[in-house]
Amino acid sequence: MAKKRIINESKIHGLVILKGAPVKEKSEESTYSFERVDQENKIKLNYELVPFGASYTYGALLVNESLAPITEIKARIKFPEFLTLSRISPTTISIAPQLDESGAKQINLEIDELSETSKNQINLYFKPLLLNKKGEIHTNVTYVNNKDFIRVLDSDPAEINIVEPEIEGKIIPSSKIAEFLKTKGIKKAIKSLGIATKGKEDMDLYFDHIKQLLGLHKFQLITKDDNKKIAWFFGMDLNTKEDILVIGQIVSNKIEFLAASQHHPVLISLLTILSNEFKKRILSIGKIKSIDNIYELECKYCGGVFDRFPKKGESIECKNCNRAQTIW
Repeated sequence: MAKKRIINESKIHGLVILKGAPVKEKSEESTYSFERVDQENKIKLNYELVPFGASYTYGALLVNESLAPITEIKARIKFPEFLTLSRISPTTISIAPQLDESGAKQINLEIDELSETSKNQINLYFKPLLLNKKGEIHTNVTYVNNKDFIRVLDSDPAEINIVEPEIEGKIIPSSKIAEFLKTKGIKKAIKSLGIATKGKEDMDLYFDHIKQLLGLHKFQLITKDDNKKIAWFFGMDLNTKEDILVIGQIVSNKIEFLAASQHHPVLISLLTILSNEFKKRILSIGKIKSIDNIYELECKYCGGVFDRFPKKGESIECKNCNRAQTIW
């Protein structure tokens, strides 16, 4: 069985309908010819694991290059326990991970038929729960070919390694911030949080915790505006030797960490630890009763960040995909 990686990231985000092309009525003649179609080495399973915003995207693509359909398709995607599945596309698929016999998490999918010369793709979006962890994501597919034989496709394991950044503060002039953000190949990611409390929010307190947290991680404060509640920090990750700009801000009732660097995986790790530690701080000072009272303000359909934190029970429309949803 031939295995290959998807050529570019854009393929991973183009959605396809899970049920494939509509099944056409086949005459006896066409059915007869389908039975004689050679499907060997023409059913392929491709995959790719890439950073996407503050998460990782794993795309599995099943391709039927033959002139006959395949049926009774069952896919199993296994991933390590230190990852959480935040969303999946197409969004019609329900998120219900199970545990296999080894304790790994697993998503099970079924497709009735994949028509001739067609393909189906599924994208899974993972967020790290813990740092300094290494694991694999693996896809297994079984199907029935045109001769009623069961065939199996196995992807190579996609390795994922979540490494905690080791930061050293670095001073740059504030005038160089805009220039850094325009650097060729720069990657950007964001964590946007909403805190659900009954009382009045103490945004000054939250902003103080943002600044303290970034200082504890040894980032150098470059400049800040306490009235607008925004601060710019700079540093270098000693593991990758890449510079990192972090902006901590409060805007539209949102607590946000924005980060930019040439090395995308370090941004995901950094935003994971900043988000986790900020949540623990707010819980420890008694502003919330549970970590569940802090919401990640990310569209469940496209992953876009909401422009504000809506009130309880209020529906908000994503400015990116124009779909409405209720956060809490």
